[in-house]
Amino acid sequence: MKRSLSSLITDTNVREFNALEIEVKLIKESSSQARTEFNDSKLNELTESIRKNGVLQPLIVQEVTGDQYELIAGERRLRASKLAGLERIPCLVKDVSSRDAAVIGLVENIQRDQLNAIDESTGFQHLVETYNLESKEIALLVGKSRSYVSNSLRLSKLSLKVISSLKSGEVTMGQIRPLINLPNSLQEKILDEIKLLRLSSRQVEDKVRSIHTSDPSTDEMTIFYKNYFEDKTGSKAIVQNKKDKFKVILNFNSSTALKEFVEKIN
Repeated sequence: MKRSLSSLITDTNVREFNALEIEVKLIKESSSQARTEFNDSKLNELTESIRKNGVLQPLIVQEVTGDQYELIAGERRLRASKLAGLERIPCLVKDVSSRDAAVIGLVENIQRDQLNAIDESTGFQHLVETYNLESKEIALLVGKSRSYVSNSLRLSKLSLKVISSLKSGEVTMGQIRPLINLPNSLQEKILDEIKLLRLSSRQVEDKVRSIHTSDPSTDEMTIFYKNYFEDKTGSKAIVQNKKDKFKVILNFNSSTALKEFVEKIN
């Protein structure tokens, strides 16, 4: 269920929204912007719309100094306004925490113009690493299911080469998803085969399944428990299976995360 941007603000001491027209040159881009790629065609369409009709949906900013503002939400509108040559644009000024600013910007990107899978995963990972949020907390904040967020976070395991191919559109998420739990070198080997042989998602799944069957260290049970512990802890886990003897190594981002996990199992 989607939540409104105003419902995401958790600081009870924040000011109400104030609508102002602010000079474009006084607004700096968000330090927590999730989107790394902007569709030139869509950005040009938005630019033409703004030239004709102006900015219909105000940006959300927060005051940094007396005459400087930082963008919270509205990166595409800001860029298009600059391209359209506007000197001033309507903004809603809000004083929020850095965490809430990151969440609001991510939610708007997801809801208004869907992020690519990698940028979305990076945005979730930023919330985990910077603010120690668990997948269930992120899910609540962005209006997604816990499993959706957990699966998205797992994309961080992909090699840089695989990520680059995915972002460029050379391969699809369906083709790449089965590779997530494989070593980077093996991911890239199969990636080359996907491109060369034009393997379908089903063919990639079958190929990875055959690897799991032949290599006991990556069998399905091991992968299941690895994903299980990572989902429960919100941190990376290592599960080793040697002759049906299992070893589990859990990693926590902070002592607080470790304490919370201990309380859960007690």
